[in-house]
Amino acid sequence: MSEQRINVFRAEMARNSIQAAILLYSRDIYYYAGVSVPSILLITHQTARLYVRRAIGFARQDATVSDVVADGSLRSVAEQVRSEELDRLTIGLELDVIPAELFFKIRDALPHAAFVNVSSLIISQRMIKDERELEFVRVSASMIEKGQRRALEVIRDGMDEIEMAAAIEAELRRNKHEGILVNRRFDAYTMYGMIGSGENLTRFAGFANVATGIGLSPAMRISASSRALKRGDLIMIDITGCYHGYITDATRQYVIGKASKKQKDVFDALCEVEDEILSAIRPGVPAAEVYAQGVQAAAKTKYGEYFMGYEEKGRFVGHGLGLELDEPPIIGPDDPTIIKENMTLAIEINTIIPGFGAIKVEDSFIVKASGVELLSNTPRRLFEVGD
Repeated sequence: MSEQRINVFRAEMARNSIQAAILLYSRDIYYYAGVSVPSILLITHQTARLYVRRAIGFARQDATVSDVVADGSLRSVAEQVRSEELDRLTIGLELDVIPAELFFKIRDALPHAAFVNVSSLIISQRMIKDERELEFVRVSASMIEKGQRRALEVIRDGMDEIEMAAAIEAELRRNKHEGILVNRRFDAYTMYGMIGSGENLTRFAGFANVATGIGLSPAMRISASSRALKRGDLIMIDITGCYHGYITDATRQYVIGKASKKQKDVFDALCEVEDEILSAIRPGVPAAEVYAQGVQAAAKTKYGEYFMGYEEKGRFVGHGLGLELDEPPIIGPDDPTIIKENMTLAIEINTIIPGFGAIKVEDSFIVKASGVELLSNTPRRLFEVGD
């Protein structure tokens, strides 16, 4: 599998006149070489070598490339590049994620090379999942169903958000959730998901342009807080699965006691918008076109002015999934991506109304030739709990 993936990447490198790539980002190394230990992966036309800085035992056990050396120094990588007479040519780096100091070290080691960002080539390849990846994604999604089922069991009047979150997170871990979600953005962080309730759902925390919860302190403005749940509250359980590194994402909405007519109306309207968006997704359709259809559908509803927020509005209706949370493509107006078969995506939309709260729906799916294969097995309902 690694050889096939690396050969596809080599072909893209050649098309872009890139003679070598030095990969340092853990998710990309895992994708091409099967390991997540500290290491450097050098890919040239003739070499695919893993230079391991630490944990050589795990590297040799896990690696899906055959050329593994117990030397993770940039000096050794640079020597190999020079030995292949590539040190005055174009070298690809993951310039969107590597620290500036590390870039300077690479530049000093190879002072005559020209460096370009190779991340877009990697991300484009990673967008399309093979059958093994799709199986991982399906197992990942099954964790969410178990977590949402646990939410139905534990939510009650008077419990704190953080107590509720702990019970749900424990269920995910019991089902082998790996616990860590990787984001490509250097300033993004999350773990199992985003959980919140009541007025906390209207307070925009800034992590993403969706309802996120407000967290426990200014240090981490995301997910569950110490707020006590009370009757009539809307509760958002936005959680993930993570299996062999592959992430899925789904949100379900709960209310303590009987849902009000307005709560039901807002929920039903948002579900109609999600259905419109899902109906637009098929191979060959631009992501921006899917976004436009979602915005148009929302505008026709009674609560359209609050779609994706009311002050700071989100300019997307979904995102890619894979080895990172919120991978490209972004289903928004500025993303040039054309939807393709075997992409794994999530539709993520909400209606946030001051003084009311927020309703959010989110579902993960695989793009198939005829439409979508939904991965979210929990019924899409406004669940009434705690009666």
